[in-house]
Order: sequence, then structure tokens, then C-alpha cells
Amino acid sequence: MDWGVNELKDLELSNYRKYQFDLIGDLIGKNILEVGSGDRSFTNQIVKNSLGIERIVSIEPSNTLLLAYKDKYNLPDYVTITNDNLFDLTPESYGLFDTIILIHVLEHIENDRDALTHLHSLLQPGGKVLIEVPAMKSLFSVHDKMLGHYRRYNKTNFIKMVDPELYQTKDLWYQDAIGMIGSFIFFKLKKTELKSEKGIGLIKNQGMLYDKYIIPIEKFYEKFIRLPFGLSITGVLEKR
Repeated sequence: MDWGVNELKDLELSNYRKYQFDLIGDLIGKNILEVGSGDRSFTNQIVKNSLGIERIVSIEPSNTLLLAYKDKYNLPDYVTITNDNLFDLTPESYGLFDTIILIHVLEHIENDRDALTHLHSLLQPGGKVLIEVPAMKSLFSVHDKMLGHYRRYNKTNFIKMVDPELYQTKDLWYQDAIGMIGSFIFFKLKKTELKSEKGIGLIKNQGMLYDKYIIPIEKFYEKFIRLPFGLSITGVLEKR
């Protein structure tokens, strides 16, 4: 996801990132593998909001992103950012983890089931994989194609992705229902391309309004209710 790196390098959707963290924050352990660090904003959320972290290994296969955001945050010494591919990771190279986090990563991998199978070998017994992916197949658009997405998810194809002999699916739910409206209008109907000037402006302007006003509303009502649809879907897997 190398689009708009220069134009959006300093953009910080702080409410949205904290919202993403709060979805899974209570499940994050002390020994963490983050797959796809991107702009490192989620890495920073883990550091700011988690206690007792022993180490975070965060991999980012994109050299562009790895270099563009290397100085964005002053991360502690227990955080290691590497250029590894997840399929190259082995227990011999990094040991085992109690938590593996994939925030909008699996949609970029053609064989997502193989990725989860490989990650199983890097988990401690009873370890968890925490996943967030884009939801609603009907919303697949030019936005997804440009970002290199192979798919969007619903509960059915998410569950098919998980080998039941390797993992137990502990929880699975949709979130960000209001965000579906903007995605449908700008990406499905208007076919806005994010690499364009209009697309960059969309993220800077409407994106900031969404972060400031919509996310706090969703964060509140999602404490009490889970809707059967949403812009994203979150899953919690536990190693058998």
C-alpha cells in the first residue's frame, strides 16, 4: 500500500487508530508479532496503550513504507521493525509469539489460508491471532483494486480461511457500519481513485471529519450492540 506516501505522510487519524486498538487491545499479550506495520501508527498504539510488553517484532515487506515512516514515531528499544516477508519467518529466526496481529493485511495475500497456516508455527500454545480485514463483498471497488486487495470478507469466507484443525475461532464481528456509506458513495458509485489529486483530498478532508466525528459515535454504540454488517470485520483466533 504505497499510494500517497508523500502527500499523506503526516496524516494522523488518531481516533480511528485508537478505535482499532480498542477492538482487540484487551487480547494483546506481551510477546507480539505485527504483520504489516505500514505507517507504524498501530505499532504506536500498542506501545502507548499496553502494559508489560516484552517485545514487538513488526514486519513490513514494502521498502517504500519501511523507509518513508522510519522516523514517524520514537518507538522503544523492545520494538524491532524489519523488512521480512511473513512466509520467511521461522521459529528459529524469531522464536514464538503469544500474539500475532494482522490489521488490514490478509486481503493483500492471494492465499490467505496459507498465511494463517504458516503463522500457526510461530505461535505459542494457546496463542492468539488478531485480525482486521475489509468487509462486505458488495463494496469491492476501484479502491480495493488500487490497494492490491484480492477480496473483501464476510463471516462465511472468513471462517473458510481458517483451518479448524489449527485454530479455534473465538470471536468474529463487524464494525464501522457508518463508514460503509462513505465507501459506497466515493469508491463504489463515484469510483474515486486515491492516487489522484481528488483522492488525496478526500482522505485529507472527509477522512479527518470521519475521524473526528463519526468514529467517536461508532465507538460508543458498538459497546452495546453489534450490527450484522460493517466496513470491516474483526476475528480472534486461538491456536489449538
